[in-house]
Amino acid sequence: MDKREAWIKLVEEKSAHYLNLGDGGFDEKMHVRLVRCSYEEQSVTYAFETQKWQINEKGGIHGGAILGMFDSAFGVVANFTAGPNEATTTDMTVSFIRGVEYGMNVELTVYIVKAGRSLIRQRGELVDADTGKLLAIASGSWMPL
Repeated sequence: MDKREAWIKLVEEKSAHYLNLGDGGFDEKMHVRLVRCSYEEQSVTYAFETQKWQINEKGGIHGGAILGMFDSAFGVVANFTAGPNEATTTDMTVSFIRGVEYGMNVELTVYIVKAGRSLIRQRGELVDADTGKLLAIASGSWMPL
């Protein structure tokens, strides 16, 4: 198995593991699934289901739930990037560009910017899967434990 095939297999295995722990935790409640990945771009795309519990007082998806989408996706990618250890969030910044509505099909692509020994840098883009419109962007750092 070459490097590319090994990386894709790792993405698939770790995504399946972390997103389906069966513990009723946050990542499981986010209803996220792997859509695609690119070894060449060092990117991983996840689809999120918008849910009733994520609605804010105006009827859109709460900004905290959107941040949770980024943290869930970034966390999975950071954890397999960290190697045999797991990783923890050290900082994250999000910019909201358009509202996310309940029922919208959204996809979040994570790009590995730098995978260092002491810090993993990532950036991400949340888009409306039906229109391709950019909804939010984020970046952050994760520390391998």
